Amino acid sequence: MATEDASPVQVDVQITPGTDGPKITMRCSDRTAVVPLSQLLSALRSLTNAVVDAALERERSAGREISCQAGCGACCRQLVPLSITEARQLPKLIEGLSDAHRGRVQARFNDAISRLRASSLWDRLEKYATLSRDERVALGMEYFRLGIACPFLEDESCSIHPVRPLICRQYLVTSPADHCTDPSADAITRVPLSANVLGALIHIEAQEADPPQSAPLVLAPILKLGEGESKKPAPDWMGRLLAEIKKLRDEQIAAGKQGSAPDAD
Repeated sequence: MATEDASPVQVDVQITPGTDGPKITMRCSDRTAVVPLSQLLSALRSLTNAVVDAALERERSAGREISCQAGCGACCRQLVPLSITEARQLPKLIEGLSDAHRGRVQARFNDAISRLRASSLWDRLEKYATLSRDERVALGMEYFRLGIACPFLEDESCSIHPVRPLICRQYLVTSPADHCTDPSADAITRVPLSANVLGALIHIEAQEADPPQSAPLVLAPILKLGEGESKKPAPDWMGRLLAEIKKLRDEQIAAGKQGSAPDAD
């Protein structure tokens, strides 16, 4: 099982209720540290976990049960969008697995990529970052029908659960589990979250570099993303992330979608 790497900058995350939405506080252990976003992934996972925990408590208090359980891997056959920060770190994550685990994962990536190259989806997958939201949704449904499991899925459970992608943390449903075999908007009831951490991260990445700003997990090991990550003081990154989270939430409220489940971007 993959585990979280120790970050050189420790970030304490707290979420408290507020009249105009939750108040998120993030405190850095070293406010002078100049780091790339990749060194804050651990903090972003912790923040997403805290947001999800608050949502789970709300849903259970309202008498709604979460359908997602270990061993239920239907959603692990969906097209998983990653931030570029996550996509850059994926080869390192794979390399850090045990020899046997890494061999299985690499074999599944190779098989998935071979199947996709032979499909009608390949060209659109390579251009994923340039597709419109509607085009991504359509591509995602076509991908799901291929039945390609996430290369990290073993025995219908995530084999890298502690370091799984942000979108996987954000995706929870209260609709019956068997509906996840046909994940259309009409069949699935997602758990609303108070903060879209992945969306905020992707928006910041877009401000730092030219497209692409997101990538499918299944292609991440073969993408040429480069190593040129911007470095900034950790509190600056955190301030921008919190501002983007608030902006996305305000946009949802203005659009009349307060309390809806977050998209990737």
